[in-house]
Amino acid sequence: MSIEPQEELSFLSLLSRQEQLHFRNLTLIRPQLPTDKQLQLIEGLARNLSAPRLLTLIARTPHWLIYGPILQALAENEHTPEAIRRDLEMAVSLFDMMRELDQAPISEKEERSETVKAVYQQLRPDLKPIVKAQAKQMAKQVHSTGTTAELPPLPNVDQDWEALTAPPRESVQIEISRPPLLPKSEILLRAASTHQIEELCLFLMDPDAEIRSSALHNPIVTEEILASSLQQCQVQEFFDEVYGEARWYFRDAVRSAIRHAPASPSDLCRKLGISEHLLYRLDQGSNNRADIHRIVSLFTQLDESEYQYVTLWAKRSAPNMLRVVKYFYDRLQRRRSSQASGFTAPQAEGRWASLEDRVFSANQATAPEQLYGALVDPDFSVFLVVLENPGLSPKELLASIPSLDQLRAERLANHNSWGQNPAVQEALVHNIHLSEHTALRLLANLQTPRTLLDVLRDPRIPHMEVKTQAQSTLRTIYLAMDISHRIIALRSTGGELIRYLPAEILQDEATLTQLVGDRQLDPSILLRLARNKQTPRSVLALITQHPIMMAHPPIMSELLLNPKTPRDSAIRIWGLLSESEQQQLLKSPHLPATLRNLA
Repeated sequence: MSIEPQEELSFLSLLSRQEQLHFRNLTLIRPQLPTDKQLQLIEGLARNLSAPRLLTLIARTPHWLIYGPILQALAENEHTPEAIRRDLEMAVSLFDMMRELDQAPISEKEERSETVKAVYQQLRPDLKPIVKAQAKQMAKQVHSTGTTAELPPLPNVDQDWEALTAPPRESVQIEISRPPLLPKSEILLRAASTHQIEELCLFLMDPDAEIRSSALHNPIVTEEILASSLQQCQVQEFFDEVYGEARWYFRDAVRSAIRHAPASPSDLCRKLGISEHLLYRLDQGSNNRADIHRIVSLFTQLDESEYQYVTLWAKRSAPNMLRVVKYFYDRLQRRRSSQASGFTAPQAEGRWASLEDRVFSANQATAPEQLYGALVDPDFSVFLVVLENPGLSPKELLASIPSLDQLRAERLANHNSWGQNPAVQEALVHNIHLSEHTALRLLANLQTPRTLLDVLRDPRIPHMEVKTQAQSTLRTIYLAMDISHRIIALRSTGGELIRYLPAEILQDEATLTQLVGDRQLDPSILLRLARNKQTPRSVLALITQHPIMMAHPPIMSELLLNPKTPRDSAIRIWGLLSESEQQQLLKSPHLPATLRNLA
């Protein structure tokens, strides 16, 4: 497949440069039989990518899903589209239930066997051959043709990438009906805590400002959910509320969604459009006088509220442009000050210090703003001088590390004193310009679960080997802990360790039993365990008896949707739900047949 058609795809502009490279690699690998190295690469992408379109592409490639770790990685990745992830979780749960079936008590074997058959019948038709092939463990030798009875046919070279990578919509459209007598306080609470995507989108588009604000602060709100809501929203105030949130103000995907939404206010679209055009011009550079005139014109039109976004872009992509941004911002402030005081006479423009002055300041400065300015100075010699300044503290250094280019990041990593500072090492690993070799060297010094989890969480780190090594180190540290320290690690991370070490944690039944036995346990940990289809059956039974469960309907819903929840416990929980909550669950295709027949 040629690369030129990919450049015409509209969704590529929403991906980062690194994600575009991953997309290119996936499209080149897809039409052929993958090697072991390629399968490991795809598994790493399926586990660590945060782009729903790329995860959708992997999930729609059957001959990759036959490789069990890829299917499991997709099911565990929280960025996999909900509709796809639910189906993959069902497939993963089948193998887990089959393993437990052999060791189950004789009195439970019949019930568990029926559950396995029922779950298999609920699978999507295209997943059933994949589950069968994995069950046979690819016993037959693959012939030179690249196809066997177990291996699905390889896809063609020419594909509709737009349709193939488009995340599916939920097959069941859940209609949220709000009872007319429901108090507003309960509506606000539900908007802030609901785990149903469709319901959350409706709350985000609600005409009531308080309900929108409550939904906007729901912890499960993501860029994809917000972008989808913005496209459908008809309430213009909602666009200003999203733009005013610092959490979303700097997100390129959200800004793009605001610009292209049909109901978005025209003045807000114009404001964002000027910023986007300006950054494009700055990125392209000025080749002649006309380009400089265009950049100056765009700066004069730039709204004051956009300077924060432009400054962040300059720090990350072009530190040498920071002085230009500052010049125009100061010019805007002086103009407003003159208008406010009634003076119209031109004022003298300030000039920047010479290189000699800046080097002297870098060597002698003690003020934090002077030290930070020297660290991001366009001249590399100023950076080298300030590193030796005894007044430099980790505070200024850590603030500048995200904006350092590769030359400065590498120099700092190899500095005889700062390169050995644990906080500096940790921050440098997250610098997107750092080479893979240096990042792996620094990663070897990170030996706490929190720092390693931060590496695994960061979607900006471009090196997959760094994340693979971080996960391997985290696994080694966790397995070396005793049960009490494992529980402390799980509680301190809110259960997020389960996402990156599912096999090690979910097979450790003794630790999970003690963890769930805590009556004051964080509900988010119970929710993760209730949702995961590899959680041991005995642990799910303990969760159904936990006092927190009654106060958190999402935990009850996930227990009912988990096919491994004991039948008696599931029936008891079903009886605790209101009629409206039961109707919502009945619309899910993943509800076990036992409960569906009971209803």
